[in-house]
Amino acid sequence: MASIAQLTHHRTADFKKLFERIHGGLQNLFRTSGQVLMLPASGTGAMESVVANIVAPGDTVLVLAAGKYGRRWAELCGTYRADVRLHEVPDGQTFELGAVELELARLRPRHLLLTHCETSTGTVHDVQRLAALGRRYGATVVVDTMTSIGVEPFHMDDWGVDFALTASHKGLMSPPGAAFVAIGELGWDAVRPSQGYSYWNFHLLREAARESTVPNTPPNATLFAVAAGLDRIEAEGLEQVWERHARNAAVCRAGLEALGLPLFPQARPSHSLTAAVLPADGRADGLVEALHERFGIRIVGGQGSLKGKIIRIGHIGSVSPLDLLPVLTALEILLLERGFGHEPGRAPAAMAAVLSRQQGPRTA
Repeated sequence: MASIAQLTHHRTADFKKLFERIHGGLQNLFRTSGQVLMLPASGTGAMESVVANIVAPGDTVLVLAAGKYGRRWAELCGTYRADVRLHEVPDGQTFELGAVELELARLRPRHLLLTHCETSTGTVHDVQRLAALGRRYGATVVVDTMTSIGVEPFHMDDWGVDFALTASHKGLMSPPGAAFVAIGELGWDAVRPSQGYSYWNFHLLREAARESTVPNTPPNATLFAVAAGLDRIEAEGLEQVWERHARNAAVCRAGLEALGLPLFPQARPSHSLTAAVLPADGRADGLVEALHERFGIRIVGGQGSLKGKIIRIGHIGSVSPLDLLPVLTALEILLLERGFGHEPGRAPAAMAAVLSRQQGPRTA
């Protein structure tokens, strides 16, 4: 409702207040004192904006990829004619620090680009240590934090991240249409001199930001929703929001394991979504579609090489652990109908047990 409650023009005092409210709130979420730029774009637009502003033709860039969105960094850098070196591990795995350090020492790349939460697999990478390695070898550190801001602990300044980005429709609980790029104190040293007018020109965006506005027409309705989302996060407390997402993930994992579905990945799973491996015998074919048609519940399947092999259940934003009970109950019904499992009620029982432990006993 916040997105339609009011509208304003971006050259007004009202918009200036909105801009400043969002900017301050995002600095808190990113844990940075740096500038946060606002873009009328999707998350991929934010990714391209960073590449367009820091990558020159021929620059050596090291991309760490373990899924679709890590590889997107490589695709974008290739479009801007960088010398792209891809350090890739199988989807669902994470990176060995020693192997990454060897690559950094060998290549001495100008930029290191990686993803915090790989949404295509549900894996969270150790940005704190990876960023420290990047800085040790003189690389600008760029992190896609699309589904981790407002979900997972992230400390941009303390971890030495130069660029981090997110979008309105993830942890900010808003419609799509706005993206945000946080730039650390040293990040501006990596921004190329202005090449003339561009939609992505960080110099123009920074100049406008000094006046608490943007150079192009913004998605005002979405920005009002973002401000409302920031209000909700601050009312709950950021650390408490992180803890709630961790509880969501624990409850969801317990339900899936009770159904006999192996978790994917096994190591460093995300708090924004939970992925699980489907039976390979065809009994789960059409499961995602059936869940929506029968119960009005939307989850998603795998992408790329994981298509038809995993399901992914999102529990990001305003979701609470109790919201996940009907999701897993409906999933259990469908699996039982398909001959997978024999005892109804296993998923909600396992989830309730985790919830009970989380809440602790009541005291008088």
